[in-house]
Formats: sequence, C-alpha cells, structure tokens
Amino acid sequence: MSPKMKKQLKEIVGFILAFGVLEAGVCAVLSGVLDAPFLRCLAGTAAGCAVSALSMVMLAFGIEKSVAKGEKGAQTTMGGGYMLRLAVIAVYVFAVIKLPGVFNIWAALVPLVFPRLAVMAINIKNNKKQQGGGDK
Repeated sequence: MSPKMKKQLKEIVGFILAFGVLEAGVCAVLSGVLDAPFLRCLAGTAAGCAVSALSMVMLAFGIEKSVAKGEKGAQTTMGGGYMLRLAVIAVYVFAVIKLPGVFNIWAALVPLVFPRLAVMAINIKNNKKQQGGGDK
C-alpha cells in the first residue's frame, strides 16, 4: 500500500475511533436515562467501529488493486470489492439484530455512518488548512 494511502487510511480510522469514543460517552450519559445497559452500548459501539474501519481498509486495498489494472479490470475489481464490503456489513447487521442481548442495536448501527462523517471532517480540516486558518 502506498504511503499516501496509508496516511489517509490512518486519518479516517482515527476519526472513526474518535467518533466511537464520543458515542461511548453519549451512551454512558444516556444509559441511565434510557435504561440501556452500558456494556451492550459499548459492545455495539466497538463492533460498529471495527466493522467501519474494516470496510475502509478493504476499500483501500481495493483501490490499490484496481489502480494496478486497466480500466476494464479496475471496474471489475471495484465492483467485486463493493459487493464484498456490502456482504460484510450485511452479515454484521444480521448478527447485531439476532444478538440483542450482546449489542445495543442503535449503538451498533450508528458507527456505520462514521466513515462518511470522517471524510467530511477531513475535507473540512483540509479546506481550513488551504485557507490558512488551520495548523500547518
């Protein structure tokens, strides 16, 4: 994997983990109010963050593979990678729904949107840097 891809992947996974810590904090505060056991919330958050990070790692490897192939091969590789990532997430969602005694369903599903939020946060951070408003 290229150094640039590793750097971007570390940044995205870092944001996913930061959002996971934030979600765990919200779960800790709301667990008493909503009568939701904190350990189930924590398990859901951890599992969701792990699946989100795994999905991003799989995407990075898929991109690296597809770049090495021609245009036709790249389309096939990316399509296959997408289906594999979708299957992993589908199996995860199914497991979360079937194991409500282990995972809080909402706490387990919310982290699936963290990669999108991470990319948005990175774009905002990079725009601030380009405008001279951020740390250099």
